[in-house]
Amino acid sequence: MAQFRVAKESEIPDGRGLRVRVGRVEIGLYRVDGEIFAMEDLCPHAGYPLHEGDLDGPVVTCPQHLWQFDVRTGMHPGESDGWPIPCFPIRVVDGEVWIDVQLPDEDPT
Repeated sequence: MAQFRVAKESEIPDGRGLRVRVGRVEIGLYRVDGEIFAMEDLCPHAGYPLHEGDLDGPVVTCPQHLWQFDVRTGMHPGESDGWPIPCFPIRVVDGEVWIDVQLPDEDPT
């Protein structure tokens, strides 16, 4: 995995996400109770950008078809199985948001 600086912490709005791109991967950044979370930004139903949806606590609602996802886990709220949306490790250093992402063309070994 590689680490990328993707945003300033101050750029991440309350109640919505912020879309960033690392290589070809689009990622939504979300602020929940002061903590930042990162999740792939495409709804698995129809590929709609999740960062445009409303954020209520840790749950983002897809504005297209109202599917909901917990930005901490990528899962539908209250479910522990299914097809989660990929989430990525985040760290904040001096107000800068860094993300660990393995790009599709990166060798995993």
